[in-house]
Amino acid sequence: MMSKNLLSLLFLAVQALPFAPLRAAVPPIPYPSAAKAEVPTALLDPRKAPGQREWSRFMDLSRDEAEALWNDQSHKGTRLADWDWKWRLGWIKLCAAKSLNQPQFCTSVLEAGLEDKALVVRAESASAIGQSNEGSMDPAASRKLIAMLEDPRNRRGKTPVMVQKRALYALLKIGHADFTRQAAAIAAKDPALKAYWAKLSSSNDG
Repeated sequence: MMSKNLLSLLFLAVQALPFAPLRAAVPPIPYPSAAKAEVPTALLDPRKAPGQREWSRFMDLSRDEAEALWNDQSHKGTRLADWDWKWRLGWIKLCAAKSLNQPQFCTSVLEAGLEDKALVVRAESASAIGQSNEGSMDPAASRKLIAMLEDPRNRRGKTPVMVQKRALYALLKIGHADFTRQAAAIAAKDPALKAYWAKLSSSNDG
């Protein structure tokens, strides 16, 4: 039977053989980030406000992960309106961030966001619609933004709120001439919106 010392010497000799560096050159198996490991996608609860870890994990979703999560919840009957408002805002931000390679479901997410009960979600949706349709002259998107301008929920008494300003900016980015004229006519009825539209138009001309 070989002694322990002899076995140790044989082990060291094998390590010194020419093929040893080849083993060392094999890249290590990548481990997921701490957020991904601690908060699996399946544990994101639509009806509870996200904590910091959940939010970080969510905003780090790849395009395929986001689509899989959305489809999974849709099959369970979960609509955008059923998610906690912070999650709804997260979906809008996620779709806007992926606007150059937007998953198919994002169209319905952004459209639903325009009608959301939370003002901040409606405002973010207007910005995302403008960003994802910039320069397209899309009449359907422009029509929805005009409706936002005329929606009484987007005013506090006689005072316009940020949703209307976001909608004006989005309309200008989309660039459909007929709808930008409509936007100008609506803005002209309110001093604050009129001044904002004039500032946007001058910046756009410059």
